[in-house]
Amino acid sequence: MTEDRPIAPAWNRVYGEIVYWITFVCCLICFIGPMFSMLFPENNAMNPYFTYALVFEGMTGSEIWIALYGDWPWFHKVWWQNFFTGDGFTMFGIAVGTTVALWALIPTMFVFARNKLPQYVLFSGIVCFMVILAASGIVRIG
Repeated sequence: MTEDRPIAPAWNRVYGEIVYWITFVCCLICFIGPMFSMLFPENNAMNPYFTYALVFEGMTGSEIWIALYGDWPWFHKVWWQNFFTGDGFTMFGIAVGTTVALWALIPTMFVFARNKLPQYVLFSGIVCFMVILAASGIVRIG
C-alpha cells in the first residue's frame, strides 16, 4: 500500500521535517520553562504579581513591557538577557517557535536552488525577510 502513494517533493519533506522538530522542541521548552519558574520563583525575569497587577489595571501589552523592562524589547533582548530564568527560557522557546518558518525556509531555499527553481528561492527569501522584520520588532501591529 505504501508503494502506491506518491513521494512528496524534496522541498516539502525538508520544510515539513524542520517545522515538525523545531515546533516539538519549542513545545518542550515552553513546558519546562514554567516548571522552572514555579520551582525557583526568585529566579524569574518578571514578577508575576506585578505583571498581573498591570494587566488588571488595563495597560496595553506595550505599556506592560515598558513598565517591566524600561523600553520595548527590540530584537528579543529580554529573553536573551534573562535566558537562565524560567520565564526567559520560556520566552526563548516562544521566540524560536514563532519564527520556525524562517528556520525551515533557509535550508528549503537551498533545495529550491538545487532543483533550479529560482522563483521559489526569491519568494522564500522575501518571506524570510518579512519574518525577520516582524520578529525583530521593527514591524509590529499596534
